[in-house]
Amino acid sequence: MLLRNYLEISKKNKLAFIFILLVNFLFASNSNSENLSKYLLNYPNLDDPDGEVIFNNEYAVLQKLVVGPGEWEGVHSHPGNQIYVHIKGGYWSGRMHGELEYEKEFSPDGSVGWMGAIPIEDRHDSGNSGDTPIELIYVTLKQDASEEEEGCAELQTYPYVNLELLFDNHRFFVQKVMLNPGEWEGAHLQTGRRISIVIKGGLISSKRNGEYLFRERKISPGDVEWIESESPNDTFERGNESEETIEYVLVTIK
Repeated sequence: MLLRNYLEISKKNKLAFIFILLVNFLFASNSNSENLSKYLLNYPNLDDPDGEVIFNNEYAVLQKLVVGPGEWEGVHSHPGNQIYVHIKGGYWSGRMHGELEYEKEFSPDGSVGWMGAIPIEDRHDSGNSGDTPIELIYVTLKQDASEEEEGCAELQTYPYVNLELLFDNHRFFVQKVMLNPGEWEGAHLQTGRRISIVIKGGLISSKRNGEYLFRERKISPGDVEWIESESPNDTFERGNESEETIEYVLVTIK
């Protein structure tokens, strides 16, 4: 009888111990998780108002949002220090302070723009005036630029491909890259803090110092990749192994 009571008490103690460990683990996880809400958009009229966070590091947060045909986002604010990239463009209409500002303006795939801070009191709202969904990725910076950092980044150059400068301000460069079938960028250095965002996908291969890192990897519209500065002696290049043109934008953080 005493042995049975002892075993029952021991069993209860073990369960209590496991429960305490589980609670501590959950609280530790929550305390270490980063609160991204101040960087993210919320479109209250959409079925998926918060979209999807597809990338996050110490410099930036990337959020994907889809606005269906005929839908309005709903009145919302913008934190500023952000650009938008149209993965799938379309026709936009917009309101400010409840008044129509523009109507059925077209934004093509791959087009980009700057969003400064907009408070909720301005009653800012945008709507999809077209017949197909519009897909956006917002790149939002986490920090204001210091005087030492502003303008320190350089434009990316490729030996075999001309890059088109789409956007340039005190926080970002944005360049468009188009790789035709069989075309390679050419060996180059990777400098600065960059994000690659795919507009038109395909099969791509990559080399480092002339040796393949991977071959014929499939990339799709909306895929993103963080490109950090590498060793000054290492060269990189990517090539299009598809039968269609691959298009992506390079977002450089200044």
